[in-house]
Amino acid sequence: MVELLSPVGDFECLKAAVQGGANSVYFGGQLFNARNSAKNFDSEGLKAAIRYAKLRNVKINFTLNTLVKNDEFQEAINLAEEVYELGCDAIIVQDLGLAKYIIKNMPGMDVHGSTQMSIHNLQGALELQNLGFKRVVLSRELNIEEIENICKKSNIEIEVFAHGALCISYSGQCLFSSIVGGRSGNRGRCAQSCRLPYRLIKSEKGSSNDKTNTEIIDKGYLLSTHDLCGLEFIPRLIKAGVKCFKIEGRMKPPEYVYTVTSIYRKYIDLALSDKPYKIEEADIKRLMQVFNRGGFSNGNFDINPNTNYIYKEKPSNIGLFIGNISNINKDRGLITFTTKEELQIGDNFAVQREDHTYTVSELMKNRVNIKTAKPGDKITIGRVKGELKTGDKVYKLSNSEITKNVQQYISEEHVKIPLSGKIIIKKGKNISFEVETEETSKESIYYGIKVTKEIGLQPDTAIKSPVTEKRVVEQLTKTNNTQFEFKKIDVLMDNDLFIPKISAINELRRDALKEVEKLAISRFEREKKNEKPETDFKVKNIIKNREISVLLNVIDEKIDYSKMEKVDRIYIPVKFIGKENLEKQIKQLRKKGDLYIEIPTILKDNFRSVFFNNIQNMIEKYGIKGLVVKNIGELNYLKDFNNIDIIGGFNLNIFNDYTIGELEKLGVSRVQLSPELDQETINDLSNKSSIQTEFMVYGRLPIMNIGYCPLGKSNRCYPGCKCLCREKDKEYYLEDRMGFKFKIQPDNVQTITTIYNSKITSVSYDKVNVDGLMISLLDEDISKINEVIEKVKNDEEFSGKDYTFGNLTRFV
Repeated sequence: MVELLSPVGDFECLKAAVQGGANSVYFGGQLFNARNSAKNFDSEGLKAAIRYAKLRNVKINFTLNTLVKNDEFQEAINLAEEVYELGCDAIIVQDLGLAKYIIKNMPGMDVHGSTQMSIHNLQGALELQNLGFKRVVLSRELNIEEIENICKKSNIEIEVFAHGALCISYSGQCLFSSIVGGRSGNRGRCAQSCRLPYRLIKSEKGSSNDKTNTEIIDKGYLLSTHDLCGLEFIPRLIKAGVKCFKIEGRMKPPEYVYTVTSIYRKYIDLALSDKPYKIEEADIKRLMQVFNRGGFSNGNFDINPNTNYIYKEKPSNIGLFIGNISNINKDRGLITFTTKEELQIGDNFAVQREDHTYTVSELMKNRVNIKTAKPGDKITIGRVKGELKTGDKVYKLSNSEITKNVQQYISEEHVKIPLSGKIIIKKGKNISFEVETEETSKESIYYGIKVTKEIGLQPDTAIKSPVTEKRVVEQLTKTNNTQFEFKKIDVLMDNDLFIPKISAINELRRDALKEVEKLAISRFEREKKNEKPETDFKVKNIIKNREISVLLNVIDEKIDYSKMEKVDRIYIPVKFIGKENLEKQIKQLRKKGDLYIEIPTILKDNFRSVFFNNIQNMIEKYGIKGLVVKNIGELNYLKDFNNIDIIGGFNLNIFNDYTIGELEKLGVSRVQLSPELDQETINDLSNKSSIQTEFMVYGRLPIMNIGYCPLGKSNRCYPGCKCLCREKDKEYYLEDRMGFKFKIQPDNVQTITTIYNSKITSVSYDKVNVDGLMISLLDEDISKINEVIEKVKNDEEFSGKDYTFGNLTRFV
């Protein structure tokens, strides 16, 4: 069965999703979920929510999809156990250590790899499959051909986002909110830095602070994506083998959840039928009305470049365009325009230049008050004041009629479990009622349930007006606003009987249906698990001799690396290995420390093939000591390599020692701890780690990896692009409202753009008890490189407005 998975932020949204036709829903508890700002559910609410959905044959996918620290691990396990006992079908997890614990200790509850795990290729899906995951939620950056390939060559269930907001960054790879504002997206507290305005600046290399050598080439909400609408791709994705279509929106209201769910239910069913697949414009308009950011886009599904990926005018909902202001009466607060859509009292609207939202409370046509305006009507709306100008666009943000209708609809029960019944009414005998479910699917919790109830009430011979079969059936079929519906009822009754208390028939029905529910609940609720995670970690002594590693994010052919101070390890991005113009520099670096190849966080098929076809030659030619892996899928590539050190990069988001233990089992001998962590957590992790640890003490931290090029304004390279990324003597920055500049590093091999922090991290190593110290270099010259190495060796840190401690002294 193809699933439709809908978002739930509270109980009203749960009803909206279920009544709208969702096969499954996803929501979180009060802790450890990626939408901490949603209402979510406490313990009492979890039980009610899970029972509500499960008793309507809707599956529960519980979100436990944030990174968990050592001292939080038991609490996360307790929450997982709670929903396990309540009958949760699956848990969506980002943290590898947490996922493996649940897989091992909570049988029968599936584990789904969150999109926060950044699984973007076949090897990543296969690795999760090998680790025991039931399903993977693929990165939103994949096109339909890449999805088809993964479906075809793996056995793990595939889930894709089909509708809603798109993060500009690969999920799990965004540290923007965390490092700049102390609110971690990996911890469910994203401040949405991508929805803020920026200026794209072009400058001469090394002259970003010299205004005479800089040029503003774009401005606006340059990282704010259009919302995704994937209706066009549903038939092909189903054919490819996609198991589940996911709707984004746990922060959205019930009318959004219901509208989007019901429309996607319609088109999934249509795609599974023999009828022609055609998308109706009215449905697109309904989707636009409940939420859109400047319209929709195909996201990354299309194999062709998407140059409509970003909407830079406004980062929030713009609704439906309904007209341009033709007249303004500022004194009376009146605006006049010809409406392109129906408009009525109670609707919300906004005007182009205003952030304020207005409600239609005074609506006039030809100076006469009206309740509803039709498309083409020239209307005047009252009580509108602000910075308005003639010609400004007006947008309808909400439709009061839709809201009213949705609220009414979800207050009623439309999901029905078919039943058959047989009632026996015989003189002098207790009345009995047999109920049997008519579910044909063995997956249904109601399949094969049969109950019999009787009541201590015996009918007698009627003196007048005997009870009729019709009356009995009427009483039994009063299931009202429950999920049950009788398809047929057989009445075995003697003639001319009188039932002293006809309401007893209602009681008999209620008792029987309660018993059906009780048996259904017993099929999904589970017994308590008593296992506790092992916490017997060995504590390390204070590490005195720290090894120093240098990551060269860029190899500059103009730099003489023979002058670089010696270090223990040198990490070189794979794209620079094997380039003829850099042979000299690589040979110089080989004499300065053990060489390691750093594999990129995102490794698409076109680049993967080139790399892995030549990796053995690279290792032998340059005497490569090991590899730095930054995505779990890369470990699947390397399983056949022997005598090579494998280092887990910080992009693996290592927050606890359970994750370190799982990575060790996969062949990792050293890990780089997450730069999101505070000093106390780093020391706790390193002290208990079974393998060596490393931490970045200097460098301009990459805070986003995005599958989009702000220079070419596309998610893929394309013919006709100006290829600004190839201008060697130019640099590009995103400047925020405070004047901070974030360097962007485009890549025309995979169309992956890296955005770096505006400040350089610099911390003293005496604060962290790790085995290795990593220096990350981006655009430093040889003099600066050696100064940094010397400072780190002497346990000195840089200070000033250009430097930061990162999260070392703050909790995320």
